[in-house]
Amino acid sequence: MSADPAEHFPADYRQARHAFIAACEQAGVDVVARVHPQAQGRDGKPLFLDTAVIGPRDAKKALLLISATHGVEGYFGSGVQTGLMREGLAQRLPKGAKIVLLHALNPYGFSWDRRVNEDNADINRNSVDFAAPPANEPYDRLAAAISPRDISAEAMKAANARLIEFLKDHGAFALQEAISKGQYKYPDGVYYGGARESWSLKMLKDVFVETLAAVKQLTVIDFHTGLGEFGAGEMITEDLPGSAPYRRAKAMWGGRVASSEAGESVSAPLSGTIDKAVATWLDKVELTFAALEVGTRDTRSVFNALRKDNWLHCFAPGRHKHKDAKAIRLELRDAFYPDTPQWKRLVWGHAAEVVDAALGAL
Repeated sequence: MSADPAEHFPADYRQARHAFIAACEQAGVDVVARVHPQAQGRDGKPLFLDTAVIGPRDAKKALLLISATHGVEGYFGSGVQTGLMREGLAQRLPKGAKIVLLHALNPYGFSWDRRVNEDNADINRNSVDFAAPPANEPYDRLAAAISPRDISAEAMKAANARLIEFLKDHGAFALQEAISKGQYKYPDGVYYGGARESWSLKMLKDVFVETLAAVKQLTVIDFHTGLGEFGAGEMITEDLPGSAPYRRAKAMWGGRVASSEAGESVSAPLSGTIDKAVATWLDKVELTFAALEVGTRDTRSVFNALRKDNWLHCFAPGRHKHKDAKAIRLELRDAFYPDTPQWKRLVWGHAAEVVDAALGAL
């Protein structure tokens, strides 16, 4: 058992994967690897979505823990999954239940230090009807300012002026929703939901068929970073106050729970989320789904890091060979993973607490 939870957090995707598998093997838990058929890691090696299952195959109750839905946010989720395994998660299995750990849902983003996948698509906006995807008219109006093709000081000043104008007219929450809700028209823009179902979403469906088909009661915790005060933690649900899933979440996690759909949360309402997708896949299952969102840097710093990263991958001459490529990558990494012992201990505390509560509810 590690005396310092900060030691569970990885330095990169490859180290994260090795540590997770080693922790599972040490606990006597097998890992199933799904290899990405096309994308490679930043080190030129294959990428994997790894799944560990603790407990009986026919269990009727389950807890699912997901990391790296937004690739670079995987430093947090992977660190938690590995730490939990190292610290005896397999021995804490409630009777008649199973625990499923899905490591690196978006391994491309994790390896390349990006939120998005190999198609610049956001996995948590990717579950829509692509023949008639949701509209986002405010994003349409602001697209050039949200995802500028030029990030010189002068161009950014003009882009920000356009966003400030919208903020003054409509308010901060409306601007946040316009930017982050999800958009399906601009493949070279931020928060792009994609033009087709991603490999990650196909594999997530596969995991559900393989490991969760018999389940009648499921709790899901999806680990995220980037919204909220530094080191703070919130359990974001898309269920409305008063609904049965919201009441279950409140009973489990108390005051941490906040509904994005009701305007309670640090997150605006979103399109095409995994939460909504899982609810349609399991319409006869008692589902309680929440994202543990932990805060990192201030909102402006996170947004600007995203815009620079998007510019680098979609518009910059030379892309990865650009002189600023490494600095932009590290700025994006820091925006979603403050690599300090203080932050790691704070967020580990939130994760350990919510997983404890979920195990208790099983």
